[in-house]
Amino acid sequence: MNKRYKIGEFAKNLGVSAGFLKHHEKYGLLKPQVAESGYRYYEFHQAMQVVQCIRLKSMGFTSKEISDILNHTASEDMQLLFKEKRDRVVRKCNLYREMLRYLDYLSDRGAQCPAGKNTEEWSILQPEAFYYVENACQGEFIGGKEEHEAAFRWNDYMPMVETCARFQCHDSKPCLESVGQWHMGLRITRDAAERMDIFRNRAVKLVELRKCLVYYVQELRKRNLDNRDRALSLILDGPLDVCRRHGFQVAGDIYSVQLFCSTAQDENYMQEMVMVPILF
Repeated sequence: MNKRYKIGEFAKNLGVSAGFLKHHEKYGLLKPQVAESGYRYYEFHQAMQVVQCIRLKSMGFTSKEISDILNHTASEDMQLLFKEKRDRVVRKCNLYREMLRYLDYLSDRGAQCPAGKNTEEWSILQPEAFYYVENACQGEFIGGKEEHEAAFRWNDYMPMVETCARFQCHDSKPCLESVGQWHMGLRITRDAAERMDIFRNRAVKLVELRKCLVYYVQELRKRNLDNRDRALSLILDGPLDVCRRHGFQVAGDIYSVQLFCSTAQDENYMQEMVMVPILF
């Protein structure tokens, strides 16, 4: 008679928990003998099934997928299943490579501008083109089916997807009075989006700005965003003041990208990049 093992002993020998065995039992992957007392007993040959579950789980397959593979998949279909999984792993690797680039960027900026120290940095350049999907106006959501779909699909590509505001400009004067409605959406740089083949539909617009005043700000701010004028001044006062001092005219809508924002009590610690299209 083959030796039987209680669930705790069987799990310990295989380096898994009793919960792992019970979980996979629910999907029909393991079928222990259950005594009248309710105790589960396993035989040695079932160890191979557990090892297969561990291997497939480590490849990223879900419990349902593992159940389908081990219980229902014909051998001729296995090659296609593993190819599909490989393609998903490649996409995940691309995502992690982009994430490393973005984390390097944030840590470099943090080294240049230490936390808690208000700083101002600006330059004149052509910003990197980006894809942008807009789903709010004046603090209210306005998105439809296509905007919702894009936002849902883009959630898989965080943190490279950033919060982005667009401020309509009525004329070329660098002052708050010339700023009209403000809109909110999400953006990702074109190069990152195309490297990862990110989802794009008609709601996703490609924004290619020309010469811009690119203004970085990193500072602590008192939270007072219920007032529209106060919220605008927090973001736009700095770059518009630079435009006035240097005689730059505003040549189009302004975009502001929130790189990072943390909240502590009544203060926000914010890192933002504001892009103001300009004419000399």
